[in-house]
Amino acid sequence: MIDYHIHIERGPYNLEWVQQFWAQAKSRGISEIGITEHAHNFREFKPIYEHLWQETTSGDTSASWLGRHFQHSIEEYLELLEMGRKAGIFLKVGLEADYFPHRESEIRSLLRRYSFDFVLGSVHFLGSWSFDWKAELGWPGRELDDVYLAYIELVKRAAQSELFDVLSHLDVIKVFGHRARRRLDSEWAALLQLIAEEDLAIEVSTAGLRKPVGEIYPHPALIKEAARLNIPITLASDAHTPADVGDRWEEAVAIARASGCRSYCSFTRRKRVEHELPSL
Repeated sequence: MIDYHIHIERGPYNLEWVQQFWAQAKSRGISEIGITEHAHNFREFKPIYEHLWQETTSGDTSASWLGRHFQHSIEEYLELLEMGRKAGIFLKVGLEADYFPHRESEIRSLLRRYSFDFVLGSVHFLGSWSFDWKAELGWPGRELDDVYLAYIELVKRAAQSELFDVLSHLDVIKVFGHRARRRLDSEWAALLQLIAEEDLAIEVSTAGLRKPVGEIYPHPALIKEAARLNIPITLASDAHTPADVGDRWEEAVAIARASGCRSYCSFTRRKRVEHELPSL
């Protein structure tokens, strides 16, 4: 079993810290981990994000947290993960990159410059609004249907960008429990159809179970539709600390199987391999 969404940013960039994630993975029956640090931790990606604070309106602090990031180099990151491999950690080198439609060419250039096993594509920003940072910032007074529609449209563009291998936490827009007022079944179905056409994978992520929404990403109904369309899946915890590695992966597998999924995928040098989901 895999956990293909792990962040090490809350500790030192050293082998001992990475080994703590691996120790937890092994204790939970995980045989391979994917380290997928956020792109905003790296100096090389700072130009991709600068528009967020340059375009921020007066009083909007939703992107202010980014100022303390961009402290590492990608080379430093790659060297650390290679050290981990040499120390016997079964890991894949990943990256979680935010999608910005007007920065596609710059993102593509950076991704081609380095050797990753897989790249997660994420949408965390609508304009300069960091919608999943703090519930009290930006959400009050917004029209929920408009927010959901804008989010789905941006994920569709990410799917068409040919930048990513996996789309992470597909319905993360629900993170704080805000729900669209009308049913958006056709919009979600159109997104999944596009993902299938673009031959992308999606995550089944337990991170939502630890968030205010208290629900797996994506909703089981979306997993069921993804299975019908033969969209590949990965399994993910979105761990930011060792304690969360492999969090409730058995529950994720059970939901995936109940939804019709029979396999999951791993990646090596951005090539996908299918594996049978275990029977629990």
